Amino acid sequence: MNHADTQPIILAVDDDPTNINIIASHLVAVKPKLLIANNGQAALEILKTKQPDLILLDINMPGISGIEVCKHVKQNPLTKHIPIIFLTASQNDISEAFAEGGVDYILKPVKSEELLARVKTHIKLNRLVQSLDKANILLEGVNESLEIKVQKRTLELVTANKNLRREIDERRRLQDKISYLSNYDFVTRMFNRTSMEHELKIKLEQADLSEEIWYLFYIDLDQFKVVNDTCGHIAGDELLRQIADLLRDLHFGNHVCARMGGDEFTIFLKVEDADDAMKKAHFVKSILESHKFDWNDESYRHSISMALVELEKSVDSVSHLLSIAERACFESKRKGGGEITTYNHTREDIDKAQQQMKIIPIIHQALENDQFILYFQHIIPVQSIDQQKIEILVRLRSSNGRIKSPGHFIPIAERFHLITEIDKWVIRNTFKMMVSIPQKVVVSINLSGEFIVKSNAASIIKQNLAEYKVDPKRVCFEITETSAISNLNTTQQLILEIGALGCEFALDDFGTGTSSYEYLKQLSVNYVKIDGIFIRDIENDDINRKMVESIIGISDAKKVHVVAECVETQEALDILKVMNVDYYQGYFSHVPEPLENLMG
Repeated sequence: MNHADTQPIILAVDDDPTNINIIASHLVAVKPKLLIANNGQAALEILKTKQPDLILLDINMPGISGIEVCKHVKQNPLTKHIPIIFLTASQNDISEAFAEGGVDYILKPVKSEELLARVKTHIKLNRLVQSLDKANILLEGVNESLEIKVQKRTLELVTANKNLRREIDERRRLQDKISYLSNYDFVTRMFNRTSMEHELKIKLEQADLSEEIWYLFYIDLDQFKVVNDTCGHIAGDELLRQIADLLRDLHFGNHVCARMGGDEFTIFLKVEDADDAMKKAHFVKSILESHKFDWNDESYRHSISMALVELEKSVDSVSHLLSIAERACFESKRKGGGEITTYNHTREDIDKAQQQMKIIPIIHQALENDQFILYFQHIIPVQSIDQQKIEILVRLRSSNGRIKSPGHFIPIAERFHLITEIDKWVIRNTFKMMVSIPQKVVVSINLSGEFIVKSNAASIIKQNLAEYKVDPKRVCFEITETSAISNLNTTQQLILEIGALGCEFALDDFGTGTSSYEYLKQLSVNYVKIDGIFIRDIENDDINRKMVESIIGISDAKKVHVVAECVETQEALDILKVMNVDYYQGYFSHVPEPLENLMG
């Protein structure tokens, strides 16, 4: 193949996106296939699978510098032939750059003519050298005598054996690296979840639990998201490394630590008794919570949520043990964080957990076979208007034909991260049925916090609106106050993006949070739905009445409509009307029924 006719491959490495854009615009004339890396580590990852004709390498970058990248490239037999042109704003680094194998340098700001000239020259030189090597080999093969050919063949065999040994060594090193990465966490260099599961499996199979007492400590950093969101992922990774170092330095004897993922860690250790386990847990908590994380002249401290689970006969598998630990840790966080929850192995708890586990495959089956059913409940305006509003509710039809209410499966779906798929099913099937629902009806659809954060919520909603040709003005999305608060930035972005299409938003279960009014100020919602705990006994409870009056007053000042949920008596409705609530819903006015009953 004629190299002159092939498209050159150029790897550009610079942590400044502006410099990358300038380089790309200058290189248009050579029509390269341009590979981009915004840091040294990313460049080395690309070079594991790509062989560019030339590398344009910035010297000064955070993390791995350009000089260090050059060292790695030149030490690798597969990449050492690639010419490297350094990009630098100072000539002070030039001598070191050449010493490590650079062939040229360009001073910033990069000039188009200089860049093009040097790139073309070094690509051409590199290809000429490669072509010359091939030509020399061919020429020697033609001119050598039989004796020389025999010698060459012998040399080739020796070289082949040497290369084979080198390749075997390289593969062994690669296998060792793969083995390491499969068992250790890349960020913290401690055991990962796979290794911890292996340790737990061995102990469950071999330990005499009547003679030894083993505990699993499950640890969650309560405010990790604050550091990650405000300081960036580099700071977040550094915090995780520091936490890992603190756990490694614990003097508990024969204990095993692991990062389970995200900001979650575990310690597996042998203790004397339950009191000893709790004592050690408090010690770990105090060590971690007293640690001060410094970043960019700011200091952060973290509260720790923990779960303590004893290995005992009721634990039948590693997955069972970890499921218990995760649920117990979730309970610690649900209480506000900074708590230690000890799992209570009562028969009632075990039976309840087993019953919940049985519902998981039923939810999976319902998603696959469309066994969910859409119900609706009227949201009734106090003042009569033409437009009708309904809230979409979901039910589950079990294998025996019985209809299960949300309380039987929604909490389990949330706990085991199935709620996002249910949200998608509800959105898709509601939009599909809206073509047969009267045009004057506005539907309210509940969105879980996990759907908002862990899926591309805005794209999914837009895609379904377009596919089923639904008027956005006929749709309102309900977000619970607790979900909105815990995912404030993501929620704000979703409201901004989808609200621009014409969809409305309601803040559901309002009043249950500790800073409800503050978050109402920050969220551009159209409706506030007062949580039912304030409505159910409003005719007898003066405090509830005052709370509702306060919510209505604040909402009115913000020009947000108020919906009262769980209205179950005429007395409660009369009080709410006097308070000038805008809408109400509940069993007093309408018992939920299948959505198909509303279809024309």
